[in-house]
Amino acid sequence: MTGSGVTTLRHIGFAMGLALLAFAPAATARADEVPASGAPTGATLTNWAMHWFTEMMAGRTDRSQYAPAFAPQVTDDAVARIAQDLNRYGAAPLRAEIVQSKKDGEQTFYVLKFVFPRGDATSLLFGFDAAGKITGVAVGGMAGD
Repeated sequence: MTGSGVTTLRHIGFAMGLALLAFAPAATARADEVPASGAPTGATLTNWAMHWFTEMMAGRTDRSQYAPAFAPQVTDDAVARIAQDLNRYGAAPLRAEIVQSKKDGEQTFYVLKFVFPRGDATSLLFGFDAAGKITGVAVGGMAGD
């Protein structure tokens, strides 16, 4: 973004790796619990997204969170590639913000913006099915890209 000091990082490999993933949202008590049904919202979603991001940075993911159609694609190699790409940001994000949400049939989509300590920002698109399982993850763009 010109003049704002925010730099958007883009990682093609990261985008391709994330586009294959699917995972489940957080519950109200802890960021790694699966809700009874439906996509998370508000603080539950941003808390879960921060947890997911930092776990992925560490090369870890709870495969039980992923939707059945996508779980087989969450291989150790895929997680390692994503971890490598996420670590290019240098540190875990300071916060996540919901930028946009949309419901389409049985799916709910959210664009979340992640802001990093050095001023970088990126956005990820998360899709959730009616059961609260992730149907996909992809790198989104930031204004000014």
